[in-house]
Amino acid sequence: MSRLGFSRTNDIGDADGFLLAAVSYRFGDVGDARSLSRLSSRLGPGDEERLSGHARYHELLPLLHLVAADCASLGHALGLPSSTLRLWEEEYRRETVRSSLVIHGARAALTALSESGIRAIPLKGVYLSARYYRKPGARPFRDFDLLVREEDLRGLHSALCGAGFRPLEGRPTFVPAPACTVYSLVLEDGITAVEVDVHVGMHWPAEYERRTRFRVSDIWRDARGESWEGIPILAMRPEHLLIVTLLDLAVNHRYARLIKFRDLLEIIDRMDIDWEEVSRCARRWEVASQVGPGLLYLRHLEPANRVPASVVGELTPGYLAGKLFIRSLPPWNLPAHRSRSFSPANFLFFLLADRPGERLRGLAYIPGHIRRGLRRF
Repeated sequence: MSRLGFSRTNDIGDADGFLLAAVSYRFGDVGDARSLSRLSSRLGPGDEERLSGHARYHELLPLLHLVAADCASLGHALGLPSSTLRLWEEEYRRETVRSSLVIHGARAALTALSESGIRAIPLKGVYLSARYYRKPGARPFRDFDLLVREEDLRGLHSALCGAGFRPLEGRPTFVPAPACTVYSLVLEDGITAVEVDVHVGMHWPAEYERRTRFRVSDIWRDARGESWEGIPILAMRPEHLLIVTLLDLAVNHRYARLIKFRDLLEIIDRMDIDWEEVSRCARRWEVASQVGPGLLYLRHLEPANRVPASVVGELTPGYLAGKLFIRSLPPWNLPAHRSRSFSPANFLFFLLADRPGERLRGLAYIPGHIRRGLRRF
């Protein structure tokens, strides 16, 4: 395994190797800056185009700008064209403005809920960037996600509407009436709007409610009080947050979002994870088949080897479909991987399940993946 946390560098293209190294980059680490600078010097014009396309897909441009600035400050500037560095900086500034608007909407939503006596759990980008990221600007986000108890939905609807939010018509809704899944807050200019997404469990395809034994009640039972922007909130215990992030990465993106691997790296860097509880919980929820591969990839990316090999071994699928999936999507192929492609990995993904019967039933979901893919052309 290399200094930057992934193996088999001879199998990684220059652009892809650079991107994986940037995802696992440790700010202020001279060794990482030196290694990344060397990798950048090997990139040619074709590599730069590939790097730009992958970075945009994986939502990494703000992170890349901050990494480039950090490398330069440590005396190891990246050997990339100024046009590439300007693109990263422009995207970083654009996302900074967008993020500030979303934070404004998140503050309004959480304040309204708190004043109504509703405690919610903030999810994903807004919360992760504020709570775990050492460089919050590295994490872009477009909306604000909230986990609420189903019995609080009526009060949530009244509180958000009272604060100026309105249900966004035309969007699918996955929560019982009168609440809606997506609420929008139009800002003072009358044009700009920010969105709040409401969750009562995992936002994933409905079949996973049957294919797993995930229980949101476990999350609420172990949730703890915190403060965000001076507003009281609830937060998941770190082990649950790690697993939920892995499930979102796996089921909703089929591991094709490197920014979410950065989320995981920031979480384990800042928190003392009980890895035995991660293993117990993944098996209890019967999501080891989705969590295990994510941890395997994370171990390849993580520079300090804090992801125990024993836990990865316990949770990584050992049945035939699982082994074939790992073989079809090794860690060094993650930059080029796309969640909606017709790759062998994406077809094998439907066969990942802890229960043998669900592996067989997974075949029934493959035609839907093909139809969705064909509609994009």
